[in-house]
Amino acid sequence: MDGNDFLGEETANLVQRYEKMLRNKSKDYFEAEAIEAIADYYIAHEKYKKAQDVVNFGLELYPNHVGFWIKMAEVFVYLERFEEAREELERAELYEPFNPEILFLKGEVYLALNELPEAEDWFQKALIHGDDKIDMLFEIAYVYQDYDHFGKASEYFEEIIILEPELDQAYYEAASCYDLTGQYPKAVALLNKLIDQEPYNSSAWYNLGVMYSKMNKNEKAIEAFDFCLVIDEDYSVAKFNKANSLVELDRFEEALAEYLDVVKMEGGDSITFCNMGGCCERLNRNEEAREYYKKAAKLNPNVAEAWFGVGLTYDKDGLNKEALQYFKRAILLEPENPEYLLVLAECEFRMGYKKEAEAIYLKITEMDPGLMEAWMDWSFVKYSDNDIHAAISLLEKAISYDNFCHQYHYRMVVYLFEDLKIKEALSHLETALTLNHADHFLMFEIKPELAKVHEITLAIEAFREEL
Repeated sequence: MDGNDFLGEETANLVQRYEKMLRNKSKDYFEAEAIEAIADYYIAHEKYKKAQDVVNFGLELYPNHVGFWIKMAEVFVYLERFEEAREELERAELYEPFNPEILFLKGEVYLALNELPEAEDWFQKALIHGDDKIDMLFEIAYVYQDYDHFGKASEYFEEIIILEPELDQAYYEAASCYDLTGQYPKAVALLNKLIDQEPYNSSAWYNLGVMYSKMNKNEKAIEAFDFCLVIDEDYSVAKFNKANSLVELDRFEEALAEYLDVVKMEGGDSITFCNMGGCCERLNRNEEAREYYKKAAKLNPNVAEAWFGVGLTYDKDGLNKEALQYFKRAILLEPENPEYLLVLAECEFRMGYKKEAEAIYLKITEMDPGLMEAWMDWSFVKYSDNDIHAAISLLEKAISYDNFCHQYHYRMVVYLFEDLKIKEALSHLETALTLNHADHFLMFEIKPELAKVHEITLAIEAFREEL
């Protein structure tokens, strides 16, 4: 049993003795330090009312014990009763004006109240009067992290690095702050600095790989993960992330091999099997992909991606009926996922369930009126049903949300020519060509014969000459 175990056991015994006293409605004697330990126990277990009660009990025994005012302030901070916390600290400060714990907690209170200059002043005072500067720097940095001031937190972690360059944790915490604020190059520079000092630090190489992947520098990410794995071949999370970077580079065979290694090392989980299914799907190995997605769903039936993946493999094999039931299962888990809803609507349409498809498109466009694919697909359902006016009406509504979407205007050309509204069609064609000349082929994918219409070819050539 080490010292921490002993202290934990000792505190547990104190808590039991205190709670027995409460049950017996008696008044036992406890030393002040023991009462503080009991309060710490309750705070650690988020039993703040009990922590308050034991502090009040302590104040009955020791009315002027400064530690109890500090402890009460700490409880009030956790309860977000910051003004009351400040009152307790100001009372304690009268007796111990240079107590670093008081100064630090006052800094946290001012930070919670968003009074940043005052908070920083108190933190600096805590640093001046604290015994261990490194510990205090960590504490201040962590508080800034807790309140989402990641830039300020990173400054403190950087200060620790200057004072104690060998403390790995400071590098990782600072890099995490840069990560959370999207300052990936700063994180990369910091991790490279650590690697220069410790070339065989596998965690540093791993975190560097993660940063590179977030910067979409996947080749560099793979290189970093490979260095990590050379140092520690059992670093399975590095292998997993290497596989993810390989996927981003469309190197699906290599990614699949890495995922298989992860399964051998750690056993399969739903995320890994889903990723493996995705690789096989991209390689057009639909049956194999289906098996991996099914394994994922079996391991965790609440993963919508697994059910959706099974549906996609059936869909690719032309098995619409089978696909439909899996798409519906995915949407039960994620009813507002626009990707899933779009694919389900398309499947319903292919199977002849037009009303069901249209109901889904209505839901999607109400959820997100700016989602182009929903308006385009919905209007095509109407167009394929020879309801040209309804198709036009839907696109007019879509354009009212986004007049700068060239796809809408190109599609409107198709529908308006079908409705013999040539002048209006040419007006939309002019808008579309102005927005994006290169995509004029979109019209011909829906109605190839438009490529032979003189007015259209003339307009296309005229705009080409102006480019």
